[in-house]
Amino acid sequence: MPVGLLVLASLFLAACASSSVERIGTASYSPQPPNAEVFVFTDASQVKELYEVVGIISYDNPGKYQVLSLGDVIEPLKTKAREIGANGIIIDKSQPIKSGFISTGIYAEARAIRLKNRN
Repeated sequence: MPVGLLVLASLFLAACASSSVERIGTASYSPQPPNAEVFVFTDASQVKELYEVVGIISYDNPGKYQVLSLGDVIEPLKTKAREIGANGIIIDKSQPIKSGFISTGIYAEARAIRLKNRN
């Protein structure tokens, strides 16, 4: 496949994904840098330090002509968390989305959290 066609196909597939974030609470934090560490938890019981929930993030990608898994949503969720100053996420929900004969997308929801002992 020519490089130009591959780039166009990648842009098309990325355009199918959507994400959103809804701030929670009254605290407001500055956005984190793009390379800031964001800790990932799959259950609140895994968080062993004080934290504050600062937002709810959702990510939806129908996975046209792909088979996506939970691993494919981690970076988009981290990016949204950084946008509202969070330094952690708790993935509360993820489910596959059958979007075609060979396509399986993914939908996920997470809490964006601010770990109190980490800056």
